[in-house]
Amino acid sequence: MPPTQEEWNKFYNEFAHKYETQSAGVTKALGVQLLSLLPPITTNSILHDNACGPGIITTSIHTECTKASTEPPRIFATDFSRGMVDALQDIIDTHKLKSVTAQVMDGSDLSPFEDNKFTHSITNFGIFAFPDAVAGVKHIHRTLKPGGVAAISTWKHPGNIFFVNQVLQELAPGLGEWFPVKEWLKEARLRNTLEEGGFRKEQIDILERETKWNIDDFEATVELFNGAFFDQAKVGLTEAQKDSWEDAVRKVLKARNGKGIDMAAWLAVATK
Repeated sequence: MPPTQEEWNKFYNEFAHKYETQSAGVTKALGVQLLSLLPPITTNSILHDNACGPGIITTSIHTECTKASTEPPRIFATDFSRGMVDALQDIIDTHKLKSVTAQVMDGSDLSPFEDNKFTHSITNFGIFAFPDAVAGVKHIHRTLKPGGVAAISTWKHPGNIFFVNQVLQELAPGLGEWFPVKEWLKEARLRNTLEEGGFRKEQIDILERETKWNIDDFEATVELFNGAFFDQAKVGLTEAQKDSWEDAVRKVLKARNGKGIDMAAWLAVATK
């Protein structure tokens, strides 16, 4: 059963300032690949960083603008998690990102934004946490300018979740699977959501992209999987089994012999 909206919100609020570290840079790496599929982003572009988290997409865009010595575009960053928005606001204040506005907003209801506002709308690994994904896409479509482009990423193969399930089986053989986003692993789920949200079939492209969850630093990887980020996976364990979690992580990780964890995503680009 997928997490409730309250559970997603609690989860993201608690880990806002640790999100990029806890995701081992994977969502950032795939987010950069997602950006590479878009029409050029210029100073005159108006972007929506939807379900922005701690600003992975926003900061990636600013980094590229700095490298190219160009003025960054106007970016409106939104997330339903106050913790995530606060984390991004800290970055905005520290680095004086004057072209970025961050605010709390539910991705399923972007009604504060007018029609035909954005040239680009980017939702990097967030749509599966929307209370109503189709409603969210309808708002994405509505707020894009004609000819504007939406970019949305979801998981195809979240290897870290498969790894956690190996740990669970090591501790409690036969325990039910823990998989918070399983219904989104099929391309059809993403494609159908885009079509139901208003994008025409012929204007949707979905590609598969891969990266690795690097485990070269054994102890750092143990710490990531031993952290509270994965506490929700331990719900079905006894206290004794929970106490043995780190040992089980070490055992499963050691069996990989240094082989990184495969992570694969669906990257969708849809034009209005």
